[in-house]
Amino acid sequence: MKRDKAALVQAWLKRSAKDIGAAKLLSNHDEQTETALFHLQQSVEKSLKSYLIWKEASFPHIHDIECLLDMVVKLDATFEQWERLGDISIFAVVGRYPESDDWIGDCHPHDWLDDVQALYWFVYEKVEER
Repeated sequence: MKRDKAALVQAWLKRSAKDIGAAKLLSNHDEQTETALFHLQQSVEKSLKSYLIWKEASFPHIHDIECLLDMVVKLDATFEQWERLGDISIFAVVGRYPESDDWIGDCHPHDWLDDVQALYWFVYEKVEER
């Protein structure tokens, strides 16, 4: 892997890890649920984009996890196991607006945290293989 590309991939993964850390801190405060969920969505997005950068695949500037997963699965079918994370896309927007308070009240960051962390480590190991 070229040095510049490796550094960029690691920078994306570092930001993904920071989002997980922020979500963990915020998830214990009910008044921060939407912010924690946003950070979990961001972590998934950055993990997937880091893999796409590693594979030198271009991608649009989007927050749609389902679309990013589709792109990644085309490069590596083992990512199919993460398709359930496609539903996390909604947290890129929901939570920013008061109208979503009732809906987001049914969600909790702890419901997503294990899968988001596992995806991060899955991608980390993939890009460290070479």
